[in-house]
Amino acid sequence: MVASLPLVLFPFCLIAAALSDARRFIIPNELCAALVIGFAIAAFLVGMDAATLGNHVLTAVIVLAAGFGLFCINVFGAGDGKLLAAIALWFGWPSFLACIVMVALFGGALSLAICYARMLARRAPSLSARFRPLATLAATETLKCPYGIAICIGTLLTFRRTPIFEALIAQVL
Repeated sequence: MVASLPLVLFPFCLIAAALSDARRFIIPNELCAALVIGFAIAAFLVGMDAATLGNHVLTAVIVLAAGFGLFCINVFGAGDGKLLAAIALWFGWPSFLACIVMVALFGGALSLAICYARMLARRAPSLSARFRPLATLAATETLKCPYGIAICIGTLLTFRRTPIFEALIAQVL
């Protein structure tokens, strides 16, 4: 029964991050910290060996460094990079590759949808007057994208194929 705790914590933190990013363009550090602590619990529960643990940690460190680089060139927000690093800790390599591909696909779709909504809002002011989020999009000059939404969707779609998920499920069932 204890093995179900990480299985509940992981999607809860991702969904909370996506909702926070959608509303305020902020992913709270507490959610990333909860994911790291949840991983530590999950790794202990499944009896993860040192080599596998090292793989997961190294993957997370590399993703954190890449996220910091993307933040420095203004591609990502800092929260997006930290969230991806916490997720990479759960996935390890090569499982994280499938996750990041899905995140990129959903991120591209989300960015295109926001661009289309912005164009629609500017060309149809009467529609913008009825839907406040469209008016907000029309008024902004920079393209801000709540990438936490794409991170959440891409991650949740690929998580069930990871070794740690399968090991936790085996303990619950």
